[in-house]
Parts: sequence; structure tokens; C-alpha cells
Amino acid sequence: MIASVLAERAATDPEGTCLVDAETGERVGYRDLHVDTLRVAAHLHSRGVRPGDTVATMLAHSVDTYRVWLGLARLGAVEVPIGTRHRGKMLEHVIADSGARLLVVDLDRLPELRSVLESLPTGVAVVAPADLVRGPAGRGIGALPADHDVSLVLYTSGTTGPAKGVLVPWGQIHATSTGAFPAGTLGSGKTLYAPFPPHHVGGRLFGCLGILEGVSTVVRHTFSVSSFWPDVDRYGCTTVGLVSAMASMLLGAPARSADGLHALEEVLMVPLVPEVGEFERRFGVRVCTSFNMTEVSIPIVSDWSPHDWRSCGSVRTGPPGYELRVVDADDVPVRPGAVGELICRTEVPWTMNAGYLGRPEATAQAWRNGWFHTGDAFRYDEDGSYRFVDRAKDAIRRRGENISSFEVEREVLDHPEVVACAAIGVPAQLGEEEVKVFVVRQPGSTLTEADIVAHVAAKAASFMVPTHVEFLEELPVTEGTGRVRKAELRERDRLGRSAG
Repeated sequence: MIASVLAERAATDPEGTCLVDAETGERVGYRDLHVDTLRVAAHLHSRGVRPGDTVATMLAHSVDTYRVWLGLARLGAVEVPIGTRHRGKMLEHVIADSGARLLVVDLDRLPELRSVLESLPTGVAVVAPADLVRGPAGRGIGALPADHDVSLVLYTSGTTGPAKGVLVPWGQIHATSTGAFPAGTLGSGKTLYAPFPPHHVGGRLFGCLGILEGVSTVVRHTFSVSSFWPDVDRYGCTTVGLVSAMASMLLGAPARSADGLHALEEVLMVPLVPEVGEFERRFGVRVCTSFNMTEVSIPIVSDWSPHDWRSCGSVRTGPPGYELRVVDADDVPVRPGAVGELICRTEVPWTMNAGYLGRPEATAQAWRNGWFHTGDAFRYDEDGSYRFVDRAKDAIRRRGENISSFEVEREVLDHPEVVACAAIGVPAQLGEEEVKVFVVRQPGSTLTEADIVAHVAAKAASFMVPTHVEFLEELPVTEGTGRVRKAELRERDRLGRSAG
């Protein structure tokens, strides 16, 4: 897997550039990265980290991301990456739920994290990534990880409860990385560009793919329109991944005479924007797409220049052997053209998630009848093309982030003048969604939209802050269970937009 291939490249191509940090300009070769991972392993072992332990990290996407991750792998320990914008109860939940007793974070961030760390029932030690690479490299600390070993616990959006930690085996990391682009895309002279945060699987797969294919990967802490083309030009980036909002931002920027004069050749765009043809022509690139989520490993892929922007592609062929079905509520396959839930499985063990950390019931529910249930509504055509229809779950997709509506609601409900709240995703101008909350206030309250926004902004990650707030006398709920009828709220919002 990734750690073993890195060790091989450290011996056969020691000076070859493995990673470049676009923020700092730091370059690291295969040998130096390999040695640094051994130093990290030695340091963490001296701190008592042992096989199976979870270690939380809160790092920007940089070379340190891979030093720490692969160093933990040499110990048989498991990383729990946390977004650098996480705050409040969401941050508390991830650290407490994962059982991590050590947090790797830049020390200049400690003042803003101190209140959360002090509120946890058990102590969490803190260490800076720079400290982990000081000292000698350890030898023989642990065996190289196998496919079935867990590489990461990635927290994904909760819909009826707090976010769940997905157990991601190394076999899944390999299957995800190798499925990112059509076969034959990478080779000599190629350079990957990864402007994604490392607490998403998308933020990891480009660095891993670079190691597997022996090509350099340029990482940036976060996507920036103003930095995109300068990075491409400076580092000769040929191959990149973009979510639809990023693609829309690039298309929305003023045209340049140099729009087609650059090194970029290939773009993985997920999902496709309606103007994908215009994107290819304007920037002189070819585009492919795919479908993935934290729990799976890119089971649906397209070839270059897909003819239908609404399609995710077709079933990925070759190892690890994906099987897909679109089914009704009883797991009975539906006919072509009908809408149902996408379920999937593979022939090769450990190439999809190994369940949810500490949640056997949720794991059994997701994996019922031997298939993983994505919770996403799809339809498929006679020609084998799959189209994403809607999120059957209540997660909100905003600017590349999967947001738990439950987490947003919890932050709003923490305001003393709020009686009830429901969060939904509403269409965003640049694709994906924005966050809208419906709020019921205490009698006599003069709480305003600005008050709600400020309240959440002070406590939660910036991507969770509502863009729209609507006050209601009461929320529509189902009889008996009392669940909020979010479909009714979505329709209310749609009609309001139409009238406006």
C-alpha cells in the first residue's frame, strides 16, 4: 500500500520530488518523506501511542499531513483528521467520540482551541507537527500496514444524530486513489494539484496517487481562484480535481488572453457543471467525472468529455470489482429510469468502509443484506449511465463540504431565545447548496436573522454558518414521531424563490 510504495521509492528514486507545498514552496523528496515518517513514528511511540490508538490531527493540507499520517501508519495507529475550521460542539464531539488522547496541531492555534480542550471529560495532550520530526528515525517500530488495517477515521455528516466516524481501511484508500482518473492518465511529466482540505478523502487521494504513480503532487491549504492559475504555471500542474463550485468560480472569473496557455491538461470535476463543454473549450482541457462518498471508493466513473453533464458515469470496471443496484425501500431493484437508493459492494475485501466507529447498529443498518446503502437517490439508464438525483439523507453540500443539518440545528438551538430549528440545503448561485435555517423563537423574542448568523459564526465552522434564516410560528412535523417534515420546508423555500 501507500507506506510500502513510499519506502520502495525512497530506495529507488530518493531525490525525486514527492510533495510540494504551494503555500510555503517547501519540496520534499521520497527519501526525506520516508525518513520523516519514521521520525514521527519514533516520537509518537515515545509518547505512548500504540497500535489501534486514535490520534486526532488539525492540520492544513501540507507536507505535514503525510508525515504525520504515514508515521502513524508505521505504528499501526489511526489518524482522526479534523477540519481546521471546526469549532464548538462539533470539535468537542469528534475528539470525544474518537477516543483520541493526543491532538497534533500548530501551537499558534491553541488559544482558540483551549476552551474546547478544557471542556472534555478526559485530558488531551497537544503536540506540534514540527516537534514530531525532531530526533532520530525509529527502526522496526511497526510492520507496514496491510489492506485491512484502518488508515483513517473520517467523520461524515450525521443526519438524525451527531457525525459518525467512518473506518477507512488502507485497501479503500488504494482503491479510491487508483480510481480517480481513467487508466493511463498519469505518467512521466505529469504533476498533480490538490487544493482540498485533508479531513476529506478527496484531500488525501491526490497525494496517495502521486506516490503510487511516481509523480509529484502540489498541495494547497485551500482552494483559491486567485492562486489557481499562478500555481498551475509555477509548478507545471497538469492534472487537478475540482468540485463544481470551484469550476463555476473559475468560469465566472474574467476571461484572460492566457486562458488556454498553461500546463493544465486534465480535470476531474465532481459533479459536472452544466457548462462543462464551455469549461473544456475555454481552458483547453479534458474533463472526467465520478461519484464517491467517504464510505466507498469511486464505484462510478466517466471517460473523458462525458456527453451528459447530469451523469456521474457508469460502473467502474476492473479491480476491485464493483456491483451496483438502485433499489426501493425493500432493497428490490427498480427498473431503468426509476428513482431509488444506490447500494454497492465489491469483490475485493477492505476496499470499502469497515463500518462506523463505536456504532455497530449504524454499521449493520448501512451494510444490511450484504450491500452498502449510500443513502443517495439515483436513477440509471438502459445504457448503464447513472444519475445522481438527490440526497436521501439530510446532509447539505456547500463549497465542497458535507454539512450535517443536525450539527447546524444544534448550534442554533443553543441560543436561549430559540425554541425549535430545522436546517436544509437550498440552491446556491455557483452550484451545490447554501445553508438555510427555519427558526421558531421564544414568545416575545425580537431575535433577528443577523443575530442567528452571528451566534452560529461565533461557535461553529464558517461553512456551517447559515446564509438564509426564516422565522416561523411553528415547524411542520409528522404525527406520532414528531419529526420535522423537511420536504415541506424545501417546497416552501422553492415557492418563495419562485415568487421572488
